[in-house]
Amino acid sequence: MPASAYRRLALPAAVALAAVVVDLLLRRAPGLAGLGPENFLLGPIRDVAGVAAWIAGAWFASRLVDLLLRRVAVAGTQPAAYPRLLSDLMRGAVFILAAIGILVFVFDQEATGLIATSSVLIAVMGFALRYVISDVFSGIALSFDHPYRIGDWIEPGPGVVGKVVEITWRTTRLVTRDGVAVVVPNGLIATGRLVNYSDPAPSFRTALRLSLGAEVAPTRAKQILLAGALAATRLYPELRPDVLAQECGEAGVTYAVRFWVPDFEQENACRDAVTSGVLQALRRAGLSPAVPRREFLPHEESAALARTPAESLLTDTALFSAFSAEERAVLAEHLVERRMKQGATVVRQGEPASSVFFVREGALEVRLANANGEEVAVNRLAAGDLFGEMSLLTGEPRSASIVALTDVALYELGKERLLPMLTERPELGDALADLMAARQRWGQARMDAFADAHQFEPRSGPGPILSRMRRFFGLPDLG
Repeated sequence: MPASAYRRLALPAAVALAAVVVDLLLRRAPGLAGLGPENFLLGPIRDVAGVAAWIAGAWFASRLVDLLLRRVAVAGTQPAAYPRLLSDLMRGAVFILAAIGILVFVFDQEATGLIATSSVLIAVMGFALRYVISDVFSGIALSFDHPYRIGDWIEPGPGVVGKVVEITWRTTRLVTRDGVAVVVPNGLIATGRLVNYSDPAPSFRTALRLSLGAEVAPTRAKQILLAGALAATRLYPELRPDVLAQECGEAGVTYAVRFWVPDFEQENACRDAVTSGVLQALRRAGLSPAVPRREFLPHEESAALARTPAESLLTDTALFSAFSAEERAVLAEHLVERRMKQGATVVRQGEPASSVFFVREGALEVRLANANGEEVAVNRLAAGDLFGEMSLLTGEPRSASIVALTDVALYELGKERLLPMLTERPELGDALADLMAARQRWGQARMDAFADAHQFEPRSGPGPILSRMRRFFGLPDLG
């Protein structure tokens, strides 16, 4: 404890000692103070000295309490600020005792009368303020236990979750994620079930639960759900998702998609990303969560369900938006399904190619080789994504390696299937070149973060892409 803490005791100790000396002199030897026994000033001065002695003593005792509480607070295994609420109450008790001492020993009041009167008054006030007193003493207990601190996210009751912004004698003030202030009595927190989402660490694991039909094999269901959750790691890399089968029921098999969130404030955003990724993966796989059957479907939804997974992939891919529905249906018939095991390298950077891949199920990782030849992960792909489009349109070697993070189902479309349509409708080449240039600009923005560690080929605009595409497919230059 620093010397400054002890110096704070010096002044009240000196005042108390001086007052006691004066009081003793006036009581035992008033002549030494220049006052005769019959002097009319003797009584008032002696009373003032006695009152000063008691008040200075209470002042010294309150500072001593502060000093002791600080020493106890820093001596624990987890040093923390000492409980101000307890300190205030103890100081108040010290001064109340000093007031009683003044009445009894300075003004010669009867102690029994004071005690009786005080007891009745305390009983009446205690009954009237029983809830306030309960909250105050609960606040003292919470100050000792430290179940939460300023800045923690806690749930003091069902449906009430907020960030602690203030702890007072009676209440704890929270602010929810919606910016709403909630004031909770300390008595309610001390006697109920408290959940602290920030202790022992801000990150914690939660889960998304949904049911799939029993006809879906558990192995496939887990792969699809995990791939969807992995897609969310593009935004939140620390999710570390996994999938467990929980139970079987009338609705099918319930699965828990578990994932970690960095802190409670981001839990909603992480849950949204995981839910969106899972639903997208299920949709690409031609599945949906088990729900009660409906007697009819809207026209748009029934039409979407009537499409094959291959047609859905092409329809929802911006790169093929310029193609008509009939052309996309023809292309869908020529898609070749490929299945790869977890850990397999689907394509390798630098190898020659002339096809594009669509991800139907599973998750994959995009890896680029750095200057030392080491492959570094730069992106992830999930159901609905595609890769290899530049190889399809221009015949360029693969620009990255793609590795399966789970078992994956892919569709492959080769150059020979696209050539008849481009020959018949040359204007499709212009649309493809424009869309491809936009995708390249988006991809370049993502790669800028890795520019110091990797060497990237400069991206071309729509003109060069269109020229290379025409040469690759043997199409005439329209000028």
